[in-house]
Amino acid sequence: MKKCLSFLLSVGMVALLAGCGQGNDTSTATTSPDSSSNQEVKTIKIAHAASLTHPFHTATVKFVELVKEKTNGRIDIQIYPSRQLGDDREILEQTMNGSIDSAVVSSAIFSGFTPVLDAVQMPFLINSYDIEEKVLKAPVTKELLDSLDQSLGLKGLTLFEGGMRHIANTKKEVKSPSDLEGLKLRVVPSDLIKDTFAKLGSSPTPMAYGEIYSALQTKVIDGEEINLTSIVAEKHYEVLKHITLSGQFPFPGALIFNSDIFNGLSDEDKKAIQEAAVEATDFNISEVKVLDTEALKTIKEKGITVTELKDNKEFLDLTKPVYDAYSSKDPLIKKFIEEVQKLK
Repeated sequence: MKKCLSFLLSVGMVALLAGCGQGNDTSTATTSPDSSSNQEVKTIKIAHAASLTHPFHTATVKFVELVKEKTNGRIDIQIYPSRQLGDDREILEQTMNGSIDSAVVSSAIFSGFTPVLDAVQMPFLINSYDIEEKVLKAPVTKELLDSLDQSLGLKGLTLFEGGMRHIANTKKEVKSPSDLEGLKLRVVPSDLIKDTFAKLGSSPTPMAYGEIYSALQTKVIDGEEINLTSIVAEKHYEVLKHITLSGQFPFPGALIFNSDIFNGLSDEDKKAIQEAAVEATDFNISEVKVLDTEALKTIKEKGITVTELKDNKEFLDLTKPVYDAYSSKDPLIKKFIEEVQKLK
């Protein structure tokens, strides 16, 4: 058996757990009797690639706490953060095949398997947290998540927000699309994001999250599209020089379960998990607003030049072909765009 570390957070305290087994079972969920209450306790593994200070992690911790509370301890969810079980794509694939029960995976990563979640990152469509709060509760968002069951064998519960994305680089201040010309920017491995930044005139370079710091340091790339909290969590401020608060799109992470695992739960526990997901999302959005403010303060203190993009019309005009191309990929994407535009 191979030992690995599992982190379980509760109100600012990290408890180290050992003895998590790794095998070839299709499910990692296990049950064991709780001697104090004579009830069976189901242990579920949830993984994500973000750091312990990232909004995806704090939202996951809240979700785990709520599930425990709502199930009276019947479900014990163990968190594997910080790429312990792989990067986003690896975690998604393991959740699809059932070797991981549950996960929080950046929505952009899904584009390699299904286009539907590309809808939430259409450029400059959802460009504020106030709009996003409305969108996350809209029926059309539930339709996007529900579609994952048939296409990928995943139960999509909700979207957590990691932070609005901005443009950062090591070379120059960016005020207009022309300033992006010639800049080699790291982008999430997503055709949508790659196509967006190509239309804006940069040279988009897909790269795994964990490779960004060294790539900036060694000048393999000139910059990145990224959220403020990740700049702080990953210490990218040590190698960046300029940040433009462009807010080109949010960066949601889908809270997912392997469908077979989820469907194997009792109706009572399914209901508890779904309620916990909704409440954790409300917590997450409120928290990410505060975290963004704190991260921006830190970034400025580190001496990074911060430019606020007050008019995004030129950027939006250049990315209109992206809307046309991606709306045609799936009727749900077109429907989502139209519904969000009504909410603005």
